[in-house]
Amino acid sequence: MDSYLTSQDYSELHIFQDKKIDFFAAICLHTKGRGPAIGGCRFINYTSKDDAIQDAIRLSNAMSYKSAISELAHDGGKAVIMLPKHEYDRALFLKKFAECVNSLSGKYITTVDSGTTQEDMTIIKNHTPYVIGYLTGTDADSNPSDSTALGVYTGIKAAVKLKYEKSSLQGLHIAIQGVGSVGYRLAKLLHADGVLLTVTDTDIEHAKRVAVELHANFVEPDNIYSVACDVFSPCALGRIINQNTISQFKAKIIAGAANDQLATEDMSDVLYNMGILYLPDYLLNAGGLIHLAMQMQDKNASFIENEVKKIGDRIYRMTATAKEFGISLFQVVQEAARKIPYNAF
Repeated sequence: MDSYLTSQDYSELHIFQDKKIDFFAAICLHTKGRGPAIGGCRFINYTSKDDAIQDAIRLSNAMSYKSAISELAHDGGKAVIMLPKHEYDRALFLKKFAECVNSLSGKYITTVDSGTTQEDMTIIKNHTPYVIGYLTGTDADSNPSDSTALGVYTGIKAAVKLKYEKSSLQGLHIAIQGVGSVGYRLAKLLHADGVLLTVTDTDIEHAKRVAVELHANFVEPDNIYSVACDVFSPCALGRIINQNTISQFKAKIIAGAANDQLATEDMSDVLYNMGILYLPDYLLNAGGLIHLAMQMQDKNASFIENEVKKIGDRIYRMTATAKEFGISLFQVVQEAARKIPYNAF
């Protein structure tokens, strides 16, 4: 673990533990001086504390890139809470986590992520002001997952126009891995556009229900990679583009909502050499973060939607740069995120 910590790019790592209630959490900040870090709180199963810490570090880095590339005045951060293997008091855990957030004095603003909900954020709001994504009752109160799905949908449309020279998605075949909060919303948007869908999820029964609802094909989770489709859309957990899966892809576009999709960065080069247009996750799935950042500025739903749709414009612009220099879109996006000056906003 020590070698992992020294090899990673992050600014602050905070560990919190209360053995009396078996509470363990980590908050990692990737500070670049742009503004307070926004990042979700994951409340999921981890096999070990080291795994939880590594998740926080990796994802805080990606959140920093996501914020920079989306031109937001925020740094990147991520929090994780280990889900206990026994019965626990959820409200107590959320209160304890709020105290952790308070200890950072506004450097980190928490929000929803895998395993947490807007209702959870509303509970956390009772104990800390450093939270966004809770229920407010305003017209901008829609779930950030709506904006994440809209951003991915907009990005897929841009990618299809670039790769297949088609302005419509009708009749295309898109395989979605994961039909949870974001994946399901994305599937509905694509279905409304006349897309043929293949879906899967680790929750098999849920995936089958979605398949029936949207007249989609269902495949077992391990079979989703080899589906003969136009677009593969990973919308579950990360690191699914790896040595075991990369040779199976038949799609010419990979564009999805999942964070941390590449097991290693060199997978992007392999995809590029295979002729696959890979849309980096933090470019494509930034809709939820944009939604939350705009909420903090009291922007209305129409304004937020327009900001989210700018994801498509960024894809067109950066793909043009990639073509000009004969490099992958991933390389362009990485360099752009790293070079955005700290005082740009």
